[in-house]
Amino acid sequence: MTAPGQMRTEYFPIPKIDENSALVRMAGSAICGTDKHMYSGQLNLGLPGAVVSFPVIPGHENLGIIEELGAKASEQMAAEGVPLQTGDRVVISADIVCGHCYYCRNIYGYPWCLNHRSYGDVITCKNPPHLFGGWAERMYILPGTFMFRVPEVLTDEEAVLTEQMAVAYGAFCRALQAPNMKEGYAPADSVVIQGAGPLGLCNAFLARMLGASKIIAIDKFEYRLKLARELCVDEIISLKDFQEPAQRMKRVVELTDDLGADLVVECTGAPNILSEGLDMLRLGGTYLIEGAFVEDAGTQVSVSRQIVAKNARIIGAAGMPFQAYSRVLKMMASFKDSIHFANAVTHRFGVDDAEQALQKSMAEDSMKVVITPKLGE
Repeated sequence: MTAPGQMRTEYFPIPKIDENSALVRMAGSAICGTDKHMYSGQLNLGLPGAVVSFPVIPGHENLGIIEELGAKASEQMAAEGVPLQTGDRVVISADIVCGHCYYCRNIYGYPWCLNHRSYGDVITCKNPPHLFGGWAERMYILPGTFMFRVPEVLTDEEAVLTEQMAVAYGAFCRALQAPNMKEGYAPADSVVIQGAGPLGLCNAFLARMLGASKIIAIDKFEYRLKLARELCVDEIISLKDFQEPAQRMKRVVELTDDLGADLVVECTGAPNILSEGLDMLRLGGTYLIEGAFVEDAGTQVSVSRQIVAKNARIIGAAGMPFQAYSRVLKMMASFKDSIHFANAVTHRFGVDDAEQALQKSMAEDSMKVVITPKLGE
């Protein structure tokens, strides 16, 4: 991607690695909302230092096979302690953290490292070794990157969801309640998902695995609502049938024993729905905001009525703790017989059709779109 709305296929030499780096042969890279924002010209990702640096090879939801591995990288890149080996199928942490700033040393899992770098957007491909994104045949893995071995029971279609599942995992962990008070998320809670796209569906998967009693998805696209219902959602609310916010709020209240939702999760990035999400909360409920990942024009809420009077708990969730990758891989492996994660991947494109893939990911009849390293697929 050379500029907003401009993409081309380019060839780079296969780079040499050193003892601290690695080379991964790509198996698949899923399209994220961030990639759509870049393509649309939204380049400030709202995080410290997170500004897109064109030209860039997109792709940060990455799955591949380790082709070459430096002697020191084998241990340094293994987040769980067991050294990595060539031939391992791995997911690659989207972000590289410094390990020495205040947040790295004081906050579990980094809510954001002040010096972080991220593949597929912040790191440009202008300079050698170039291959810093997953929409490619191979990807160069820089020192300081964590990689996570994929359980054999998971297919590529399941494993490629790991990064987005890790986002949901990190957010849900922050929403978990204290043991002696009904605040935050707990098993048997009701969950409303605003937006049934890929991020919303991954949050629904997490809610199901963490024991939600009722999962309600809201969206304007019938295709996505239908798929979400087939995979793990209990109730759907279509904007076609419930056109006004008051109608949607009333329906949520009806579905939650006239209380409102225990947890509402925003997964659209549309600031105008925040007020509606707060209205859907029960007293003392929790609101997770995950989709608003680029700067926007702001929104208006009633601080007194929707936040203070409700004792609402509001949590912004950007990115994920790197530890979440291994946790969700294990969870998906455990639940794969009851939740058909792979069905979330609805379309696949070869890397030279990446622009077509991006456009498909923005269409209403798609869910997760994956780019493979194959040419002409």
